[in-house]
Amino acid sequence: MVFATVAGSGILGLLIYAGVFYANLRRSTATSEAQLPIPAYPSQAKAEQASKRWIQEGGNFTITSRQRVRRTQPLTLLERRKLELLADEKRRARIEAAYESCLEKAATDLAKELCSFQQTPLNDDSRAADAGLNSGLPTTKVVEDVRVLTSDRPRRQCTQVASYRRFNCLEFDVEKNADLSPEQQNSLEIRAYRQFRY
Repeated sequence: MVFATVAGSGILGLLIYAGVFYANLRRSTATSEAQLPIPAYPSQAKAEQASKRWIQEGGNFTITSRQRVRRTQPLTLLERRKLELLADEKRRARIEAAYESCLEKAATDLAKELCSFQQTPLNDDSRAADAGLNSGLPTTKVVEDVRVLTSDRPRRQCTQVASYRRFNCLEFDVEKNADLSPEQQNSLEIRAYRQFRY
């Protein structure tokens, strides 16, 4: 997913920043007689194990996204019947309109009487329209579903910096088991940094 790619590149940048921050801090407090810091863990495997335990203890938060999906499905018998009734109403409305028009044009009472026998429009276009009302009824409809996608993400993340023999880690400023949107995830701030050296 796009937001996952963007978030991943952002997290990598933050982890690199954490490493630079600690390196600058060490240089600013070092003296001429200072030596390299004593490794906190005897091996890379032990440091990695401790960083993974720290990540697990931090818990997860959830990213929930919603996606609208359109699909077609056949009309039910009831829906088809409703469309047929609507077509019948349109047909009756056209007949009534033709009857009113006939009355307006009738000059004598006899002509008005003849209008009552005009049950359907007499021109070919109207007959074609009547025939098309039923034959042109749709057989399918478009429905829209909302799919909810969720994924769990750790609140803490680490990356190895082999050249400095350490794991740079960070913790997002989000509560355990929080439910966030992709937009909220992209704007998360950092609560804490940590290193596991070996």
